[in-house]
Amino acid sequence: MRFTESAEEDVAFSVSPLLEAVHSWHVLTDPGHHALHVPWVRRCRRLPAALRRGMREHDFVVADYIPAFFESRAGGHDATFEDQLAAVRALPPALLAAELAQTLVDTTRYSGHDLVADPAVRDAALAELQQSDAARAARLSRVLADPHAVLEHALTTLEEYWNVAFVDEWKRIEPSLYESIARAGSRIAHQGVFPMLRTLVPQIRIDPARRTLRLDRPHHHDIAVTRECPVTFTASHYVWPHVRVTCDTPWPLRITYPALPLVPASATRPSSQEDTLTALRALAAAPRLQIIRHLAAHSRSTQELATLLGLSPSVTSRHLHQLAQAGLTETRREGYYVLYSLDPARLDQIATALTELTLRPDA
Repeated sequence: MRFTESAEEDVAFSVSPLLEAVHSWHVLTDPGHHALHVPWVRRCRRLPAALRRGMREHDFVVADYIPAFFESRAGGHDATFEDQLAAVRALPPALLAAELAQTLVDTTRYSGHDLVADPAVRDAALAELQQSDAARAARLSRVLADPHAVLEHALTTLEEYWNVAFVDEWKRIEPSLYESIARAGSRIAHQGVFPMLRTLVPQIRIDPARRTLRLDRPHHHDIAVTRECPVTFTASHYVWPHVRVTCDTPWPLRITYPALPLVPASATRPSSQEDTLTALRALAAAPRLQIIRHLAAHSRSTQELATLLGLSPSVTSRHLHQLAQAGLTETRREGYYVLYSLDPARLDQIATALTELTLRPDA
């Protein structure tokens, strides 16, 4: 994604009760991948047995690819869960079938292909799926034949899940999501878009000089964010540890991001003011700044850095030791050599600490 100089005008924020319920259901499909949400997983063990069976039966809808139709009315701050669900039910069958199909096939293999309108692609996908998973192939056939019927069963289960389990959870987390939006908006107002985007590292890569945001996905798009093509950032508690992107037509451009930094708070914030000062002292020397610049390209050995700096290996080693003591570098061994690399989480920690000083000067 490429941002203009006036990107602040092309960025919006939202929260969504429907998306949040869907992401919390996704957590339950693979608890081991969502360590921060173990308390929710444990609470949901007490759900009625019939509801848990229904959720397992329809979890293909949320287990991997999250259909974009769950974002219907996600930008409306006054939209309730019921409003958003009604908007999904009102969508054309072809849109529903296309999104549901992506939950059942290899999205990287069939990206850019129309399984709904192209019989050859549809038959190839069904034949391939039949060889590996006959049950999924049968489900895909039903999706393509009558997407409304398939989706209605899943939405009925989702409604019951909301009413029995998630409505109170939404009341609990909604204020914190709006607080996250307020913090992001304040940061953008004071410093622009890219300091806010840094909080999404390491899931995204940013290049402030080129004003670009990149996500490593097997789905290739090059998008200019403009007033005609704005991007909405949807704050979410349960999307962690993912950052989800919607960039295919006819859906609006959207990034659903964790309301808290992807790295746990203990790792992204200095434990004390002295901790920040230690890091700044380590950076406050020209040779060490040069080391940081060289390591930003890729990992290097002491000998390689000494040559680049024009210093002796022993002097270079002392500089590296000071950076390591401040937690700014990491090491790994490759054969005879010890290679140094930057710790991006530590650098983000320092940036966050300095940013908070500017946002709260009276603190």
